[in-house]
Amino acid sequence: MSHFMYFLAYSVVRLATGIDIPRGAQFGPGLLIHHFGGIIVHPQSVVGARCVLRHGVTIGARDSSGPPRIGDDVVIGAYAQLLGSITVGDGARIGAMAVVLKDVPAGATVVGNPGRIVSRISAD
Repeated sequence: MSHFMYFLAYSVVRLATGIDIPRGAQFGPGLLIHHFGGIIVHPQSVVGARCVLRHGVTIGARDSSGPPRIGDDVVIGAYAQLLGSITVGDGARIGAMAVVLKDVPAGATVVGNPGRIVSRISAD
């Protein structure tokens, strides 16, 4: 597809849905976007399989750092912000309006600003 055709389609989808996902972003299968609108994803972000994004989510860089890497089966609540070169482990839960600036271990639940771990699911 030519750059012009891509840009035209990208602009129409972004305007109609309020979702900004550039073609450089990588997503595993089974992405679920609940309540479209206000979703911004960095072009170099990597999001695993079966993840859920709710409205208002931002996945982006912080200063000159790279974007987040998000594992499989991660649920991200409404208006959560994941910023910087962080890793979010498989099965993590990010609460609504959380601001996540540090790595999140697999199975952890993070809430607040700045994000803090409030529970973990053991791998046993």
